[in-house]
Amino acid sequence: MYVLLGYGYRMAHQSLNDLPVLTDDFGLYTTFVEGIAEEIRQSQAPKTIAITGYWGSGKTSVLAQLYAQLFGENPPSIKGEAVPTSNDATPHYHGVWFEAWRYQHEPQPIIALMHTMRQSFSQKRQLFDKVGKIANVSMVAGLSVFDGVIKTLSAGAISGLDKIQSIGDKYEKDNLLSQLSTDQINNALSTAIDHLLTNKVEIGEADRKCIIFIDDLDRCDATTAKKLLEGIKVHLNLENCIFVIAIDPAQLEASFQLEHAQLRNTANKQDISNHDATEYLEKLCQDAHRLPIASQQNIADFVANNLNKIFRHEHDKYSDIIAAIKAELEQQNYLPANPRRLKMICNRLAAFITKTTNEEQNQLHAQSLLFLANTYVSYREVYEMLSVCPDSINDLYKFAKSGKSDITALKHLTALNGEAQGAFVHPNKITEFRFASLLTEIEANGKLPAWGDYLHKLIQSYNAPVPARIEAE
Repeated sequence: MYVLLGYGYRMAHQSLNDLPVLTDDFGLYTTFVEGIAEEIRQSQAPKTIAITGYWGSGKTSVLAQLYAQLFGENPPSIKGEAVPTSNDATPHYHGVWFEAWRYQHEPQPIIALMHTMRQSFSQKRQLFDKVGKIANVSMVAGLSVFDGVIKTLSAGAISGLDKIQSIGDKYEKDNLLSQLSTDQINNALSTAIDHLLTNKVEIGEADRKCIIFIDDLDRCDATTAKKLLEGIKVHLNLENCIFVIAIDPAQLEASFQLEHAQLRNTANKQDISNHDATEYLEKLCQDAHRLPIASQQNIADFVANNLNKIFRHEHDKYSDIIAAIKAELEQQNYLPANPRRLKMICNRLAAFITKTTNEEQNQLHAQSLLFLANTYVSYREVYEMLSVCPDSINDLYKFAKSGKSDITALKHLTALNGEAQGAFVHPNKITEFRFASLLTEIEANGKLPAWGDYLHKLIQSYNAPVPARIEAE
């Protein structure tokens, strides 16, 4: 029997998503992650380490790879097969994964973090033996301290995390922690974590560390971020806790600016508030590791590898055009060094590739596909200009040559300075038009109008319906 699949774009490949990856797609991060893992092993708590980078630069992926490096397994909530590691962590290390953005509407985000820590310990430790009796009294006592601290900080609210009734009854009755100072609460927490890390009454001299990974703090509003950071500093600045926080400092500093300026009540708000926000973060994070920025070769390899992944079931069919795209990227710096945006561009490249297989698969076609995929993702109005009128390629060339234009789609863009050697291009900035050199080259060869027609034709092919296909059932 045969089935008519009908019209419409039926994708023969699986597009990329924005989930964290546990492999080093850029070939940049393996050594970076190993170095931070070793620093954690050798560090003396308390300590807060920042992993910094732009939005979309892969901070969550690096955080997940660091977790896997230390514990030989994925962080909670991150799917996929963990990459085998040497796993030099001791049995007395414990990892906690906290996604700050999920809790930004909580009035006290430090309570949400303690909930997560308590839940993490209770899930990974065996509380009861085979006959249902408490297996480790010191561990239960440790969890009870967490319950007491949570209750104290939340003014009596129940933790709601599979609470053991006897523990709740004990702290309801004694109300011990509500009568203690902050230092005494911290001492109780530190002792509780020690017991939870070792499962022993006698703790001994083992290397004990609770390593708390905090992701997406820079996506929280300023008030939430500050409350969480200050809560960590006040309540969890303990001799067995190391924090690893993934942030874009510029985003946090920007969100702190107005608040700090208002507190200072200064006329020169911009300069003072920027300075204050930077010093505020430096006070909370004793060490910072900046994600390395991908080179042009890294980007070419990343795109080719991901296109091969997308077309893994049809690799032979598309291997030539993928090779041509990689060769073009090795010659020209067209794309941003941002994994999230590169994945989006790879998805559009794959879609254009499958819809234009009747075209000659040469260098011009590779250049055209890169141009269209990138304009589709990053320069929407430029793409729309070409989709409506192929002659608009002339306006685009004039802009590329002069760096200025009064046309709405172009006047907010900046042409890259091809004469500047070593000029840095911000990986996230999409106001810098990266194809000026390609337009200049094509115009110099007298092929600019023909290229505009070709781009317009490819866009029409992309938008055209796929003919009906018949497949055996």
